[in-house]
Amino acid sequence: MSDLDDFANFAASVLTTEDGSPLILEPFQRSMLVEHFEGVRELLILMPKKLGKSSLLAGRGLFELISVPFANVAIVAASRDQAGLILKQASGYIRRSPALRRRLAVVQREIRHGANGGTMRVLAADSDTLDGWLGTLALVDELGRWPSAENYGLLRAGVVPRDGQLIGISTASDDEANPLGQLRSKAMALPTFRLDPDNPKHKIATSPSFALHEWSLDPGDDHTDLATIKAVNPATWMTVALLAEELDSPSFTPWAHQRFRCGLWTAGEDGAIAPAEWAACAEPGLEIPEGADGVIVAIDLGWKWDTTAGVPLWRESPEAPIRIHSPTILTPPQDGSSLDAQEIQGACALFQERWPSLTFVLDPEAGGEQLGQWLERELGARVVTHSQKTSPMSDASQQLAEAIAGRDLEHPEDEALTKHVLSAGAKFYGVGWRLVKQKRSNLPIDAAVALAMGVRVLNATGGTSKGPRNDISASSAVLFA
Repeated sequence: MSDLDDFANFAASVLTTEDGSPLILEPFQRSMLVEHFEGVRELLILMPKKLGKSSLLAGRGLFELISVPFANVAIVAASRDQAGLILKQASGYIRRSPALRRRLAVVQREIRHGANGGTMRVLAADSDTLDGWLGTLALVDELGRWPSAENYGLLRAGVVPRDGQLIGISTASDDEANPLGQLRSKAMALPTFRLDPDNPKHKIATSPSFALHEWSLDPGDDHTDLATIKAVNPATWMTVALLAEELDSPSFTPWAHQRFRCGLWTAGEDGAIAPAEWAACAEPGLEIPEGADGVIVAIDLGWKWDTTAGVPLWRESPEAPIRIHSPTILTPPQDGSSLDAQEIQGACALFQERWPSLTFVLDPEAGGEQLGQWLERELGARVVTHSQKTSPMSDASQQLAEAIAGRDLEHPEDEALTKHVLSAGAKFYGVGWRLVKQKRSNLPIDAAVALAMGVRVLNATGGTSKGPRNDISASSAVLFA
């Protein structure tokens, strides 16, 4: 009998759920624990909400206390309250089991095994607490909400001296550059990455010391198709009827459904652009030909904290879709000092070298007027100024959204551009809305703002069959309000 079988038998014979039934491991739960019980150091599980992750982690922690002398189990989450949910679940198992009550005692935020000398406790996810911790099992919940990779590294280092293990379980997050996103990207780049032949929405990657199991839709999948959604929600209790009820609920929000029910990495509650619609516009490797006439480079300037983004756009003909070239994105020191203006000027010079007849689009505020004057004086470039006040940016934002939804835009699937676009939120003003940073997020959206400005100017200056607007002239430094 394997260690996984031992755990499954322990769960079924000792652990009782709140409705009085035994905790029976489902096939998907067994599949994601195989490598863990074969001895890998780290197991990372990514799956939608309400699939029993807290119950499973709580049961695994109790099994460690019962089976390992002097076990030291840490429950760590982004907040103590989140970690406390797992401890509460474990305490419930003890309360409902006479056998566990005889062996284990619950004392505040800790469970103790007197005879074995083991403990299971909630720890704060901060370096002062975790530095120096040595344990046999670390249970990490919602790694996607952790602001730093340092604490995860301390936990992993802490299980090595006692040949312990770490299990991390999380839902999808909003930023692939955060600690969870970086770990996931490295895992998916492993040569062992594969799809479960019985369920292609179950992704697996392994190494001698690491295993990843993820249930998620792919960008471009129909996240309203119930059969597709069910594939990433394999628990028997998550029925198609329940999934349909969620979709039909008045409280349904697309971003929460996509991230928490479909496993898609998407921005938060006010995401302006749907990931599936953006993915449908992708033409990997797309470029605007050198020397193309009529190219627009829209620039959103950031000096101290926000990035500066320059996005090239072009239409080959009035009937053709807008083509987007990979942007140039410059990041300031973000230490209170400003981005060197010469970096921006150098990037603009490279744009003009590739497309000599291009037009630059700038906001006249925040240094845009000075940059425009330099572009005219030093490069002889044509400059259009586009205000970032509410009314013009509302129009620009909606034109961008319409172009994406209508597949009237093609982009090169540039990673940085995609992050900026999908991080942008929508703030409503009357019947209109504009691109803004999302609530509780500081993710950059500058390339999305520049793209919206560029689409509006391109549409208005003869780039589509709509014809030119009367507030654009052929002279340089015109105001596009």
